[in-house]
Amino acid sequence: MHARLAETMSFVEEKRREVLRSIEGIPGDRLCRRAATDGWSVAEILEHLRMVESGVARLITKRVGQAKEAGLGEEKSTASVMPSFEPYSAVLEKAVLQSPAAVQPRANIDINEALEGLDSSREALRAAVVSANGLSIGEIKHTHAILGELDLYQWLIFLGQHEGRHKKQIERTLKSIPE
Repeated sequence: MHARLAETMSFVEEKRREVLRSIEGIPGDRLCRRAATDGWSVAEILEHLRMVESGVARLITKRVGQAKEAGLGEEKSTASVMPSFEPYSAVLEKAVLQSPAAVQPRANIDINEALEGLDSSREALRAAVVSANGLSIGEIKHTHAILGELDLYQWLIFLGQHEGRHKKQIERTLKSIPE
């Protein structure tokens, strides 16, 4: 895999491992309980992560397909793309975000279904990334509702950041749910 894509996917994969480690050994019934009536259960948070990741996988697949047809060239740079997301990270850290309706999880989702969904969305993302391998995907832009125009590397970094943000939400939720 090209160095830039490998770097971003390594970040995304590490963030997923962190999310999964945060729920290791916790009984499924506890993961399906809400800490507050207006909050999400851990299972619902995982379902939200699946929905967002599936959307990013579809976005990459579609935009890479279009770019290939248009003759997008190969990636020439091996410089890190991680610093390109720093200004967006600052925005996300300060923002209080509300998930759009399209990525609101179903209420009372079963934890096993949520975990299976995460596996499926990750496989779709990996397939999308393979389709992008070697291409100059920093030239492919797509607008994020809050952050504005991001290239496809930045979309992958966003996905990792998003999971990191929700890992913290999972930890807060679990602290609020009695054992």
